[in-house]
Amino acid sequence: MEVQEWIVPCPKKATFGISHVELCDAGVQGDAAAGSAVAELRHALASPADTPAVVEVRVDDGAGLPPEGYTLTAGDGRVAIVGADPAGAFYGAQTLLAMAAAPCAEHRACVPESDIRDWPDLPLRGTIEGFYGTPWTHADRMDHLRFSARHKLNAYVYAPKDDPYHRERWREPYPAEELARLGELVDEAAARHVRFVFALSPGLSMVYSDPAERAALRAKAEQVWQAGVREFALLFDDIPPELSHLPDREAYGTAEGASASAHAAVCRDFAEHFLAPHGADRPLTMVPTDYAGTARTAYRDRLAAELPAGVLVWWTGSDVVVGAISAYDVTAAAASYGHRVALWDNFPVNDFDFSRVFLGPLVGRATDLDDVPLEGITANPMVEAAASRIALTTVADYAWHLAAYEPARSHERAIRLLPGAAELLPLVEACSAWPPGDDPSPALTALCAAALEGGPYEVLRAELTRLAGLPTGVAGPIARELAPWVAAARDAGAAGLAAIDLLTGAGTLAAAEEALARADSHEANVLRKVIPPFARQVIERVTA
Repeated sequence: MEVQEWIVPCPKKATFGISHVELCDAGVQGDAAAGSAVAELRHALASPADTPAVVEVRVDDGAGLPPEGYTLTAGDGRVAIVGADPAGAFYGAQTLLAMAAAPCAEHRACVPESDIRDWPDLPLRGTIEGFYGTPWTHADRMDHLRFSARHKLNAYVYAPKDDPYHRERWREPYPAEELARLGELVDEAAARHVRFVFALSPGLSMVYSDPAERAALRAKAEQVWQAGVREFALLFDDIPPELSHLPDREAYGTAEGASASAHAAVCRDFAEHFLAPHGADRPLTMVPTDYAGTARTAYRDRLAAELPAGVLVWWTGSDVVVGAISAYDVTAAAASYGHRVALWDNFPVNDFDFSRVFLGPLVGRATDLDDVPLEGITANPMVEAAASRIALTTVADYAWHLAAYEPARSHERAIRLLPGAAELLPLVEACSAWPPGDDPSPALTALCAAALEGGPYEVLRAELTRLAGLPTGVAGPIARELAPWVAAARDAGAAGLAAIDLLTGAGTLAAAEEALARADSHEANVLRKVIPPFARQVIERVTA
């Protein structure tokens, strides 16, 4: 297997030779600007102190590389990494470690002779913990930041809908213990070149025109600023489109789209009276109430006219959850808002149906994005933090190198790289369909239909046997999170097998009914619209 198959995201330009550079006991040195890359390599390679340097890392902003870009050259017993900036040097280190993780029959730790020149396509590549339901734990978030760094995702947005201090009780300061945890996340993110974006969602109750309310918003931001937060977002999603408070109706009117004026005013106040005095490096991002679709609306017309020019607008696509997003969609949406947009991609989120998990690759996203006003992508993951990484690995692959993105190949890489995923491959395949309304397994649906018409049964039996035989003792967080779906898949497979036995005269009605009952007993949904209906049809046919 080629070493490039172990590097996610896929590099822009890379050539590999047949010789190797050994990294066992390799010394690492670098300049001060590359400190995070040097520390990462020394830790990962267990580099002894005072060992002659095999790996050298430096930052050179005159190297002719785009932001976050790097070169990596390996040969003649040495490795040189040059980053356009500290992030680029860090990403070069991640590529080196990915290559070193590839199996080699001759060396315990090595990289092939290499010449890599690499940089990202999208400036913003990240995730947004923006789902409804049980928020991730602190440990989940820390692990996620490390995962993001490995795959060159450069942003994490803190916006869990069910964190009360983010949404319902937005005015209230965080308790000291929770604030300390936020500070730990900020520090971890900074060490790994991940932008930590803190979002507030005040729209359920805020009186937008009230100076005291705006002051409360700034005070909340000040609290997390003191904890290290340096980038902010204001979210006005999933709230009534009309203004709820009399002072706001008096200030902004009651015409259609009047709430956009209120939202723009709050964003302007926050930018002018909080971000600017604090010297914030990055502009504000906001989510409008009208966040899906591409057409102009009264709300968007007002937002385009009144929202400060530098504010970035999040948008979810032609709908809230979508199967495809084209370059035209992005261009039309940006025009409707009068602002550059970022994609809040509701993938692989499952807060609309917690019985399902989405373990497939990102599909249907445009790759022809030259001159398209898209800042980047933030994917909204599932409640299951570790299991989300299968899909999120493919998001990282897409956002870094658009032209090279192949969903199926990227998915294969993700499964190979994430512990526990390969062992659960039949489940991953059964839960890979996107968008959510699609047939979860067209191939299995066709096989069930063919079996009802008289066969053949062999391929269907083999697929059902794979599901029924899923292992239950797989180690690691992915397997722990997916345990309910493993159990459901095993019983679904068994129900399908019992139905085939009944259909072919090798089984009994009682066994088929009992197996179907077990399959129907699970809250976790694995092929619920495929296998149980097949089993019921078989039972109905036999008992007719």
